[in-house]
Amino acid sequence: MILIAILMFAYANQDFLEFAETYQNQGYTWEYVGKTPAEPGYPHLEVLDSENNPVYYYQLFSPKTKTK
Repeated sequence: MILIAILMFAYANQDFLEFAETYQNQGYTWEYVGKTPAEPGYPHLEVLDSENNPVYYYQLFSPKTKTK
């Protein structure tokens, strides 16, 4: 059952996963940015908050823009 859920998630988000893999191969990393309103056209995996607003919590950062 879990395998089916994972496969369904991967299929439904294939474009996003390919996008993320491409950028991770270029040195980009995922960093926690806190609850951020989702923007149309920006690649992300959004979730709905308690008020049904689309938000995301992690963002890809290039090696040059890392603040740590």
